[in-house]
Amino acid sequence: MHPLLSSRTNFILYLAAWIPLGLMLGLVLSMPASLNWREATAVTVPLSLLLASVCLSPWYSCRFLPLGSTPLWKLLTNHLLAAVVLSGGVLLAGRTLATSFSDFFPDLGQRFRPAMPVLAGMSILFYLLAIALHYALLAVQSSRKAEILAREAELKALKAQINPHFLFNSLNSISALTAVDAGRARDMCIRLSDFLRNSLRLGERVTIPFSEELALTRTYLEVEQVRFGQRLRVAQEIEESCGDCEVPPLLVQPLVENAIKHGIATLVDGGEISIRARRSADNLRFVIENPFDPEAPSTRKNGIGLANVRNRLEARYGNAARIEIQVEKDRYRVTLSLPCVAKR
Repeated sequence: MHPLLSSRTNFILYLAAWIPLGLMLGLVLSMPASLNWREATAVTVPLSLLLASVCLSPWYSCRFLPLGSTPLWKLLTNHLLAAVVLSGGVLLAGRTLATSFSDFFPDLGQRFRPAMPVLAGMSILFYLLAIALHYALLAVQSSRKAEILAREAELKALKAQINPHFLFNSLNSISALTAVDAGRARDMCIRLSDFLRNSLRLGERVTIPFSEELALTRTYLEVEQVRFGQRLRVAQEIEESCGDCEVPPLLVQPLVENAIKHGIATLVDGGEISIRARRSADNLRFVIENPFDPEAPSTRKNGIGLANVRNRLEARYGNAARIEIQVEKDRYRVTLSLPCVAKR
């Protein structure tokens, strides 16, 4: 579909742009034809609407004859021929209008003849300007498409980091458990396989409902629960309305992994991870908070989980999403805010 017809707003703006063009056309035609403002309006309004309609047609010819890959002679021949044909049609319409209005405006058809060459020149000028506009629109579309493709490639690369990163950590945990409790190590392997199976299935999709993302995160927590036992406690406060929000897959799990690796794992007695999510209007706010040992060696800056989430948000949402980090004594809080778009 033509981009100017894709929405009501675009179409209204396009018609509004023709108001000054119509006024200019009326002024130019009124001088050689000696038209008063009523006569100029009667002729110019329908001609302007006709030109506005016809000047949408270069969208298709410009797509068929792209700049850069079409020989110059072919571009000039096709567009100039189309401009001349358009001009002939507009001239016929103008003459017909002037003749039909002769009953209301005496001798209008006769007086309009000197304005015919001017109308032909203006028609060709408007059509050539429309061609330039459509080539500019095509360039903008091409640029946006290239930007989207580059962003999708970046998202895929970032998402590809997640599973190996988590898998390496889990395998290290299983290796440590085999020497202490083989039964728990076996249980962790089963839960780990469930998590990886689900993450691979969901990871193929561009976005998933927040409810599915939370279900995947809970599966991950079950894996870590085997490892930490009572040292890992989780408190969840999730508003039901958040479940419909579409989010990138594997967005929450890296945050929970950070909270465990750099928080719970540093404490002898473990601690409680708080997970909260609220929806306000068209915004989703997710908060994860955990205790940590301030005297423990800091490894958070070397992890890729938090940086991965930040980069994925920036690549997909730009400035519409943000991630905030707050450190207060022995508490670490990550707040995630992003647009909430629910599929209907």
